[in-house]
Amino acid sequence: MNLLTDAWIPIQQQGSYQKITLQQLLCGEQSGELCLPRNDMELACLQLLCAITQVLFTPKNKKELGQYIQQPMTAQDYVEVSRGKMSWFDLNHAKTPFMQIRGVKSTQPTGMDKLLAGVADGTNKAFVNPQGLGEVLCGGCAAIALFNAANNCPSMGGGFKGSLRGSTPITILIRGKELRQTIWLNVLTEETAEAAMPWYQNTKNQLPNYLDTVKADAKIAASAIGLNRGLLWQPAHFELLPPKTSGCCSCCGCIEPVYDGFNKAKFNYTVEGVWPHPLSARIFTVKKGEKEEKFPSFTTTAPTWTHLSRLVVDQQTDKEGQQTAPVIQQARTFMASDKIQLIVGGYRNNQATILERRHELFSLAQGWATHGEVIHQIIAVGLAYKTALRKALYLFAVGIKDKVHGSGINLCESAETNYYQQTESLLHYSLAAVDYAAPSAALNAQNGKLKAMVTALFEQATEPYRQEPKMLKALALARRSLNKSLQELEPEGANT
Repeated sequence: MNLLTDAWIPIQQQGSYQKITLQQLLCGEQSGELCLPRNDMELACLQLLCAITQVLFTPKNKKELGQYIQQPMTAQDYVEVSRGKMSWFDLNHAKTPFMQIRGVKSTQPTGMDKLLAGVADGTNKAFVNPQGLGEVLCGGCAAIALFNAANNCPSMGGGFKGSLRGSTPITILIRGKELRQTIWLNVLTEETAEAAMPWYQNTKNQLPNYLDTVKADAKIAASAIGLNRGLLWQPAHFELLPPKTSGCCSCCGCIEPVYDGFNKAKFNYTVEGVWPHPLSARIFTVKKGEKEEKFPSFTTTAPTWTHLSRLVVDQQTDKEGQQTAPVIQQARTFMASDKIQLIVGGYRNNQATILERRHELFSLAQGWATHGEVIHQIIAVGLAYKTALRKALYLFAVGIKDKVHGSGINLCESAETNYYQQTESLLHYSLAAVDYAAPSAALNAQNGKLKAMVTALFEQATEPYRQEPKMLKALALARRSLNKSLQELEPEGANT
């Protein structure tokens, strides 16, 4: 199965499901929305489509990229360019199968469910995953799963290498009006690639590391990894078992040749430095004069909007900073006057175990590119009201030493969860509807709603304890703290 010529892209159009080829998609012959039973597989499929398109058709500049976005390419152009890279994307190639290494030795094959994040791990897997999901996979789903495991998932365990972005990075993509446009909006021009990777020109002809393999125990500078090689980086040694002639894919449900296992083996090497992935923001701190970079990830249950500031706003101080993904930096140069829709996704994990997966859509109103301070303020205020609620309830629980006895009842976690649930739609609306050039009215309205929500949540959380005499002082202390915090969050001039 070759990803450049075979029909493997699962789409749904007006209720009709089918698989189409990349040529049909990029040439405008077929369209639709990606359709897979798991949102993380849909996100990985989109990433894979962007990566293949980037490797085949990197535009020289914004003008050329704009032409690709506006007009489907011709079949002749697609065939001419893709002809030279057929061996890169052949899942069953005799020597260089896609994202695999031939001759992998293992004591026994691993089930295909291990390639699907969170299916084979976790104590609650039986409650959230359909039985048999990942038992056998068709070529398309196997390719997506291989790519996802290499780019977005924790490693297979001790001794196995993780992705170039670390364990579970947050991925951000720009959404277009249709799938074909979405793909092109997430392809870097040569100009952008050179800005993000000064070594781009010297490395642009590199092969993926499953064609030009890495030597054992090698030390590789991140700045020695080119764009194509980094996008298709396979951190582990995997090899699919030969496919069965026909079967029902337990992921997409299609009757096709299927794979029921793969071999895996540990392979050691070291990548020194951080490779600037096109679809990832980076955050950094400066310690003892050394800059330490990493990719943001979902480490807590806090919702995705709490991360949005560092995903779309560049900031830097002497001690820390954040740099947006190259694809967002590129969008600022030709989508600054338009609203933008962002797809944000990733996993939350505990080592190799997936705890949660996310795949969300955000809209930012016109002006987002030049008024990052407004995005930052919306997020900061949203978090500040949450902190005010937690602080008050913490005082209710612990009181003040030698002055006020606390209730001993911790309401912080449940109240924070309720706060995030009740404010999610408000924060999405604020980001999508605010007038970024004149945001005062919208920010004041947001503050008013958040204040009302926090007040109601405090009353709801403490209501069962109002009749308990031993807790009245702690309750009064908490209420004073909340009122003081809410007053401090009032916009300037709000009470004049």
